[in-house]
Amino acid sequence: MINKKVRGIVLMYKAAVIGLGVMGNIADGLGGRHPEMYQPCCHADVYEFHPRTELVAGSTRAPERQALFREKRAGKSVYSDYREMLKEEEPDIVSIATPATSHAEITIEVAKFGVKGIYCEKAMAVSLAECDRMIEICEQTGTVLMINHQRRWDNRYIELRRFVESGNIGNLQLIQISIGGSRLCRSGSHMFDLALMFANDEVMSGYGWLSDPDNFDPGGVGFFETQGGIRIFIDVSTGMNHGFQVDLIGQDGIIKVLDGGFQFECWIIDQSSEFRLMAKKHLPINYPIRSCWLNAIDDLLNCIETNERPHSSGYDGRVAFEMITAIHQSHYSGRGPIPLPINDRDFRIESN
Repeated sequence: MINKKVRGIVLMYKAAVIGLGVMGNIADGLGGRHPEMYQPCCHADVYEFHPRTELVAGSTRAPERQALFREKRAGKSVYSDYREMLKEEEPDIVSIATPATSHAEITIEVAKFGVKGIYCEKAMAVSLAECDRMIEICEQTGTVLMINHQRRWDNRYIELRRFVESGNIGNLQLIQISIGGSRLCRSGSHMFDLALMFANDEVMSGYGWLSDPDNFDPGGVGFFETQGGIRIFIDVSTGMNHGFQVDLIGQDGIIKVLDGGFQFECWIIDQSSEFRLMAKKHLPINYPIRSCWLNAIDDLLNCIETNERPHSSGYDGRVAFEMITAIHQSHYSGRGPIPLPINDRDFRIESN
């Protein structure tokens, strides 16, 4: 169903967005900081910016968001019923930027309609059973399923991972990530996926606890271990105020990600020092300045055309959600370890 609109010899794709809230239609950057890296910064914008996509329509049941979409996207159609939008517009790509409670239902319907690619917001769903079904249906229909864990396409983190994988700090042994004022599913989902990006290994078990279990989508703390012995510690507690920071601890040194991801430091252990003192080392990371959103669409289109798996696939999104599920289950079972994959696939964690 790829549309035959061509500029030169470049195939163009029609795109539509379901859910016209902050991530679907409103977000316009990270508070104006480093706009070259974060703009475009929502699904509707990226389809208008990307040279190979054309935004054709959006869908939401909220009248005020319909009005805002019309105001920002002159000439673009907006629908109350996404099913009608699919029928009338016949998009090749659909973004799903609704609350997580509806991700599975919409993903399955959109995939069965026959679109080529789905770009779904995190958290992927509200249960592992839903994640399983989303992956299953997309594989049956030949639909590329991509989850919006943006750091997978952020050139800074791509280059940082290459630096680590090249052995510059020795074998990776421990990943520590923390972010204040967040929640496990909403923003915290990014932290779990970032840990998976660097570990590049299968998570075998985890345990933890919730910082505010009575709240909707609570914060929490989790400890995990991979098959290769990498330990992962993630703190997404609601009582802290700092932006996210990361420590990548290897056998020979440490890389620190500070200031919400805008500063990087490398410290190397002095092997001749009796007390294993560390010296700060220049971190030779060079990367092209480009929005991770544009890189994500590059990835999605490439996967549609080559049948490759995207950098943040449904499988990756499911593992991140499984780690969050392990924290919840551990909290309610005396903080004991939870083996992965988790047996109880119907355990629900609702988030927006």
